[in-house]
Amino acid sequence: MIRGRTPDSQVYIFWTLARVGTFTHAAHELSIAQSAVTSQIKQLEESLGLVLVDRSNRRRPELTEEGRRVLEYADSIFETSQELLKWATKGKEPKANIIRVGAISSLSRNIQFEFIKPILNDSSIKISVTTGDQDNLIRLLREHALDVILTSHNVRSSGKVLFYSHVLTSSPVIFVSRLDRRTPKRTDLKTILSRKPLYLPGLSFEIRPELDAFLETFKEPPCIAGDIEDIALLRILALRSGAVVALPEVGVRADIEGGELTVWGRAGKIEQRYYAITRQKIVPNKVIQRLIGNIRQR
Repeated sequence: MIRGRTPDSQVYIFWTLARVGTFTHAAHELSIAQSAVTSQIKQLEESLGLVLVDRSNRRRPELTEEGRRVLEYADSIFETSQELLKWATKGKEPKANIIRVGAISSLSRNIQFEFIKPILNDSSIKISVTTGDQDNLIRLLREHALDVILTSHNVRSSGKVLFYSHVLTSSPVIFVSRLDRRTPKRTDLKTILSRKPLYLPGLSFEIRPELDAFLETFKEPPCIAGDIEDIALLRILALRSGAVVALPEVGVRADIEGGELTVWGRAGKIEQRYYAITRQKIVPNKVIQRLIGNIRQR
């Protein structure tokens, strides 16, 4: 039972509402009247000078942007105290820390694996990986549904939400094709591109304008067979089609070392950068900070 009308109790009521989703469920959780939940949250909004809850959908109220930021404060206060109480009174160990990673669909699986590798054997951490297009992932990050996004595309802050771009690593762009013993290994890049079709990373890739400019320096323009947005598919084309493929080295490093792919040259000094995108948080996620720092040091 929540007694009194202190700011602390009001924040706790707000935190409970955010957790359970509706005023009815919050009232049941707290063993108070629904009208008391409504009244206390309204008083909290008035004292803060902020609108925390969008009440346009009465059955499923949603937090406003200001409400999500206040929730960050509340999470840092109440989640830890709840775990402490469970451990002290019931002998329950604190729940595992969930790290929610978003990755754009076209991102190299090698980059994704190297990022999460340091915590794979940590039983105190659970990993959730969501893939999708960057716009949708940014929306999830903005709504606090993700902790970090792994991407090959930089992002700019917009509106009231401040995003941080952390450069994790970079990889040279190379031209490869499957091993063909009939073609001398000393064949230069211009010659091989005049003989074989070429697949390029899609137009949405940051490196694409630089790659197009590099190819324009050739006297004989190569035959571009397609633009592919998926790095995994580019790798398959390199291994199975017989065509030449331009892509970041990190996506095919194992295939090159295993002798399945031949490297015909680099695309000048062009390199693909890989980023970890986070949003401004009142309480930074220490695990995410450690993962970013770990991959940067390699």
